[in-house]
Amino acid sequence: MKAERIFSPQQYRWIQLAINLLFIAVWFFANEGLSFWDDYTYLNFANEINQGRFEVTTNHFTSRLALIYPTAWFIDLFGINQYSMVVFPLLCGLGLINLFFFLGNRVNYWIGLLGGMLILCDYHMINFAIHLFPELPLTLCIFIFLVGYYLVLKNEADYRLTGFVTATALLGAFLIKTTVFLLLPLLAYLFITDRINRRNKGFWRIFISLGIFYFLLHGFWYLETKSSFMYRFENIANNHVATVKTFFDKESLLWKRLTYLPLITFTKGGYFIPLLLAVPAMIGLKRKDFNLKQADKFWPIASLILMLSYWFFSTNWRYYSPLPLETRHIAFFIPAFIMTAVTFWPQHRRFELLKNKAVLIAAVFGLLLIPAYTVYKSGNRGFKAEQSIVQQYLVEDKAAQTVITDGLNSYGYPYFYNFNKVEDKYFWFSEMDFSQIEVGDYVLLNEAYFNEEYNDTANFTAFKKAVAEKQWRLDLIEEKGRVKFYRIKKSL
Repeated sequence: MKAERIFSPQQYRWIQLAINLLFIAVWFFANEGLSFWDDYTYLNFANEINQGRFEVTTNHFTSRLALIYPTAWFIDLFGINQYSMVVFPLLCGLGLINLFFFLGNRVNYWIGLLGGMLILCDYHMINFAIHLFPELPLTLCIFIFLVGYYLVLKNEADYRLTGFVTATALLGAFLIKTTVFLLLPLLAYLFITDRINRRNKGFWRIFISLGIFYFLLHGFWYLETKSSFMYRFENIANNHVATVKTFFDKESLLWKRLTYLPLITFTKGGYFIPLLLAVPAMIGLKRKDFNLKQADKFWPIASLILMLSYWFFSTNWRYYSPLPLETRHIAFFIPAFIMTAVTFWPQHRRFELLKNKAVLIAAVFGLLLIPAYTVYKSGNRGFKAEQSIVQQYLVEDKAAQTVITDGLNSYGYPYFYNFNKVEDKYFWFSEMDFSQIEVGDYVLLNEAYFNEEYNDTANFTAFKKAVAEKQWRLDLIEEKGRVKFYRIKKSL
């Protein structure tokens, strides 16, 4: 079924505009502030760039230059706040939406309409648009490559320009996060298949030549500045240590990670809808489809190979270490799943149901419940309430204060001070010696930030007991939702 029978080109453009505006609105109203770990780290590096103090170090986060520099430009332009720091992820999300609409114009309107709608209503895409993480920029760069190759396969793109664009897009992905290496099995498969079928020779010549050039340029830059061609990779390996999320150090769990645990993760990780829609196309693949003579078969094959890479690929060359089961690392699978679905279902007889406007409207409103829920729950972390309390009682008070708080705030509190050096000191109650407690100390409590992997609830109970044993009390100064602000005083 051709979408042109239902939507005119003008209607298509209006829908495109509406989905873009809705995504911006969701980005604005769903913004829940910093999570005070990865996002704070990247924001701090971006601020250091603007202050002329940034340096690439053994912290492998500092090498994610294609995320940090754009963030620095935007906070330099708009100042530092919870919105300016995520302008770049917002633009990447809009880029994804409009790539789907671009493909819709070239191939079939349903690609743009359904793809754009599914990006707008995808929990992960929204979540990574409102937080400063590398996932959405990485997703855009990888999707540019996938779209470029798809158009070359369909003979609808100039191979020279597309070779340059796709190679440069993967360079951008590489400078954002080295998880892009999960693409290597797919790249190898596409190259070998094209060589067997004697096609796309010019594309691969340009793509591989530029890829090698970019990789050598990257390595020689590190060789010149850090005296090691493999400096970045060595840092990644050195930072890859045993944690509660790793499997290489847990033999009893490793086989579960390599068998059924990823399946469980997909069902609860926000991937359920795009993956569910893509599975029929993957299951329906036949042996002859793998030669890619039908261009649309590229998407289910790409999705399948990416999933297999996630199952078995190692994140470290020194020893075998599969990815943790945090699906944020593979957010770039989502557009591939969506493209698998939107190139499959319009050819399916059951898709005719969407001709019925009542069914179409019901489906649209059903999907919109996802961004609506994301907006609804955006205040659950109490970020704005916490920011208000810290600003009123701590930032505006120029005297040196001691603040006992959770692990996230003890790390990320400089954000509230616009990264200026201050005399205030913050301590995480789970790591402090309770003998350090003094009358007059403040206690900033946000239960949404408690980390049970570090026994925060039990440790805070122990902290309150230590205060009581000293014949002191927690005097409540301000309470806003789940955020409470106390001062330690002597008991009456």
